[in-house]
Amino acid sequence: MKIDLAEYNQIRELYLHHGMSQRAIAKQLHISRNTVAKYCRERKDYSPRSAPVITDEVRAFILRCFAEDSSHGFKKQRHTAKRIHERLVE
Repeated sequence: MKIDLAEYNQIRELYLHHGMSQRAIAKQLHISRNTVAKYCRERKDYSPRSAPVITDEVRAFILRCFAEDSSHGFKKQRHTAKRIHERLVE
């Protein structure tokens, strides 16, 4: 059973702020006690990321790698995701 964000927040609210037991929450919301226990243990932050993962410089570097691959004309020796990552780390 997939729980949406509203149900997750409701479980956390009842558990943390109202002091309800996990068994009582499961009974009230008609869901498994195991599910309630799982979401009471977790401390997920569902806020979106503040900054994009790929910057303009990284995007330009990746596009240059692809341009190099097409200009060389090799069929088997192309940049893989692993190789691009290794070059970015360097």
